[in-house]
Amino acid sequence: MEKIKIIMDVDTGIDDAIAMCLALGNEKIEVLGFTTTYGNRGVDRTTENTLKILELTGKTDIPVAKGATRPIVTPFEEGIKSFIHGVDGIGDIQPPLPAPSIKPLEISAVEFMAQTLRDADRPITLVPVGPLTNVATLIMAHPELLPKIKEVVIMGGSTMQGNRTAVAEANIADDPEAAYIVFKSGLKIKMAGLDATHKGYFTFDEIKELADKNRIAGTIYKMCDVYITHCRDRMKLPGLAMHDSLPVAWLINPDLVKSEDYYVTADINGRHTYGMTVTDVHRTLNEKPNVTVALDVDRLAFIKLIEDAFEALS
Repeated sequence: MEKIKIIMDVDTGIDDAIAMCLALGNEKIEVLGFTTTYGNRGVDRTTENTLKILELTGKTDIPVAKGATRPIVTPFEEGIKSFIHGVDGIGDIQPPLPAPSIKPLEISAVEFMAQTLRDADRPITLVPVGPLTNVATLIMAHPELLPKIKEVVIMGGSTMQGNRTAVAEANIADDPEAAYIVFKSGLKIKMAGLDATHKGYFTFDEIKELADKNRIAGTIYKMCDVYITHCRDRMKLPGLAMHDSLPVAWLINPDLVKSEDYYVTADINGRHTYGMTVTDVHRTLNEKPNVTVALDVDRLAFIKLIEDAFEALS
């Protein structure tokens, strides 16, 4: 079986940690490296969290490269997501995960992506599950490498709704200009946004049952306490949304996801719609579709993939 080679771009908070476990624990995926960005917390913290998850899973041979510290244009407000992921970004569990023994690479995230693409014998899939700053910078700095990118499978955006503002999803809202660049790049893009990720969840009982699977799942469950509060009490969701795992699951089993091809861009000008993914669902703009948009997911099959990954890592 030829594995799907990916570089995963993360802003490691709680759902990123679960997505990392899915990628690391599935035999169809080969993670060539993790690149990090600001997002759920500042990039120093998300990089440390990424290294901690690799230590937890025993996958310490996978390279990690530290990336963007802020959006292309706007400032970054680090404190804004602490009520979702905790001050440390991974649930403020006690005792905390030990400091990682492994270090990030000396080269930057963009340099790592460029070097890996350049050396690859076949195109590689990029899986950004945070703000798109690193990917946009790669596109601008190394346009000659675009043919080496098989596709970009994003967690972000939506067709209508938002979770940062009334209409803007958080990852896109963190750097709308970067999203605009990525959507205009001509690359093959899949967008796993809120339309589908809010339907891909563990119920609160199911996530509790997951904790009993093994040591790694139990540790991840401890991280989820603050995130459960956010999903249940603030967002009024029926369970714990597995946002960042959906792009990985979509790669593993494309049949899990119902999707449509639409023209999508990011609003970088609107007073009330800044950061919105403008998705032409009614095809009124006469633009060629440029993004495959996830609209629904087979929830039970999706969470089974995550459960199986934790079992494989144990």
